[in-house]
Amino acid sequence: MKILINESPDSKKSKIFYGWVVIGGLFGVAFLGPMGRYILTSFFPFIMKDPGWSRETIGLAFTIHFWVYAFFALATGRFIDRIGGRTIIFTGGALMLIGLVCLSAVQRIWQFYLVFGVLLAAPVSMTHLVPNTAIVRKWFVKKAGFATGVVTIGTVLGLASLPPVINHYSASMGWRSICLICGIVIGVLIMLIAVLVIRNTPESMGISPYGQAHLVGSVQTPNFRDDTVLSETSRELTLRQALHTRTFWYIFLAYSITGIPLQGALGHVIIWGVEAGVAPADSGLIMAMMTIPSIPVRILAGWLGDRFGKKPVLIFFNACTMLIWMWGWVYIHDSSSFFAFAVLIGFVYSAPFSLYTPFLGDIFGRSAVGTLMGAITLGHGLVGGIGPYLWGWIADATGSYALNCVISAGCYGVVTVLLIMIHPDSVRALKTYNI
Repeated sequence: MKILINESPDSKKSKIFYGWVVIGGLFGVAFLGPMGRYILTSFFPFIMKDPGWSRETIGLAFTIHFWVYAFFALATGRFIDRIGGRTIIFTGGALMLIGLVCLSAVQRIWQFYLVFGVLLAAPVSMTHLVPNTAIVRKWFVKKAGFATGVVTIGTVLGLASLPPVINHYSASMGWRSICLICGIVIGVLIMLIAVLVIRNTPESMGISPYGQAHLVGSVQTPNFRDDTVLSETSRELTLRQALHTRTFWYIFLAYSITGIPLQGALGHVIIWGVEAGVAPADSGLIMAMMTIPSIPVRILAGWLGDRFGKKPVLIFFNACTMLIWMWGWVYIHDSSSFFAFAVLIGFVYSAPFSLYTPFLGDIFGRSAVGTLMGAITLGHGLVGGIGPYLWGWIADATGSYALNCVISAGCYGVVTVLLIMIHPDSVRALKTYNI
C-alpha cells in the first residue's frame, strides 16, 4: 500500500530547496533574453535616421519576428517537456549572440527582416516567457504563481534598466556598435546561467516539486483538503486532449488577442514618446516608466492568484487595462500626459503574465505545461504579431497613435469576456483519480 503525504522541500538534505536557485537563474535569463526583441524598440529612433526606414517598415520587422517566434515557441515548449529547459536556454544564448552580432551589420531591408524577423526570433523563444515560466511550473506546485511572478520581474527590470543605457550610448557611439556589444555580453551570460544554474526538473535531482505530494508505502490516499495535490496526482491532460476542451480555446484566444495591444505598444512606445516631445537620447526612460510600476504588481498578481484563484485575478487586471487604454485615448495630448499614461498602464498590463502558465498547470497538469504554453504563445505570436505593423500603419496614416488606444481597449474588453467564460471545473471532470 502507498500513502500520499505532503513532503516539505525543507525536509531534504539541502536547507534551501534548489528550485529557488533555479528561480534565481531564470530571473537572470528573463532579464536578458527579451532584449533580443526589444533592443529594436531602443534602436527605433536611430534606425529611422540610419538607414532611414519608416515606422511601418520597422513595425513590419516586429510582425515578422512575432510570426516566426510563434512557431519557434511551440517547438520550444515541446522540447522543454521532452529534453528539458537547460539545453534550450543554452542554445538560445548561443543564437542570441550570433543574431545580435548579425543585426549590427545589416544594411539592406531584406537583411534586416531576415536577421531580426527570423534569426533572432529563435533565441527569444528559447529565453523568454515560454521556457522560463514552464520550468518554474515544473519545479513548483504550491506557490507557482508567486514563483512565476518573481521570474517575470526579471523581464520587467531588464526592460526598465537596459533601454535607457542602450539609448544613451547609441546616441554617442552609434546603434550598431552597441548592438554588437550587447550581443556578446547577453549571449555569453545566458549560456553561463544555463550551464551553472538551470536544472530541468526536481526529479532530475532526486527531489519532489515544491508542495508536491510524495508517495511512500503502497496505497495512494489523496489529501482532499489540498486542491493542488489533487490536481497534481490526477491524470494529466496532453495537448491533444486539451485541444478538445473549450477552456483551452478560451485561454488560447485571450492570450492571442492580448498580443495586439501589448506588442504594438512595446514596439512603438519609445518612438511614440519621442514624437510626444522626449529627446531620443533620453527616450529609453519611457520603457522604464512603463515597466517599473509592474514590478510589485507581478508579485502581487501571483500571490493573489495563489490565494484567491487565478481566473478572477486575470479578469480583474485585464478589465483594468481596458479602462486605462480608454483613459489614454481621451487624455494623452503631450509628454506629461503620455508619461502619466505609461505609469498607469505599467501597473496593470503585465500582471496576467504571472498567472497564465500556473493557470494552465492547475487546469491541465504539470507534465505538458511547456507544450501548452508554447501552443498559446503560437496564437499570441500569430495574432499579436499583427500589432506592431498595425500600430505603425495607423500612425503613419493618421499622424497619431490615438486610434491605437481605442483598438487596444477593445482588445482587452474581448479578452476579459473570454476569461469570464472559462470553466476550469469542466476540465477537471475529465481527469480520473487513482484512489
